[in-house]
Amino acid sequence: MYSDERRSRNYYQGRARWYDWANRAVALLRGVSGTRERRQAIEHLALRPGARVLEVSVGTGTNLPLISTALGGDVRLAGLDISPAMLDRCRWKLRSRKLEADLIEGEAAHLPFAGGAFDAVLHHGGLAEFGDRKGAIAEMVRVAKQGARVVICDVGVPTDRRLSLVNRLLLRLQPQYEQPPPLDLIPAGVADLNLSWFHGGAWYLIEFVVV
Repeated sequence: MYSDERRSRNYYQGRARWYDWANRAVALLRGVSGTRERRQAIEHLALRPGARVLEVSVGTGTNLPLISTALGGDVRLAGLDISPAMLDRCRWKLRSRKLEADLIEGEAAHLPFAGGAFDAVLHHGGLAEFGDRKGAIAEMVRVAKQGARVVICDVGVPTDRRLSLVNRLLLRLQPQYEQPPPLDLIPAGVADLNLSWFHGGAWYLIEFVVV
């Protein structure tokens, strides 16, 4: 395990209980709806009924009910996270909504799934903290079927426009925002590669199709 991954696991182990509250507070600071922004990211997966969907760094599982709702429950969900405490919160959240998902503790750069196992792969936050970002992205591509969409979202600020006051504050508080979107780490051979911004211009969204 990379030292970055070890630090990340320890960090989220201690943060799991109040992680959701912190996310709501940050969304209010940005002046956006966290739920609406998450749904926007999920829409880019272009899901179809019966899809098998993996979320890498599933955290407390906030996105899984939204994915299920988008398909009327006709979906097979899987989630992986490095933190056992975050996965415990995720299980509690899914039980309260009577949802099922395969939840696995593991590292993003070593996904314990067969190649081509998923119809869509989502990563929503955390990539900037990975020790092996290139390896993690390569693994997301490996486990996706041909024709599957991969959506990768994380914190960052655009360099082609004037930054808002909130974004300037975030840059001061969290150095992760200084990392550019990792377009250079996307493996060759994917199609329809696109970069956009959401969460009030404080998150990037990279999407592509596995070919």
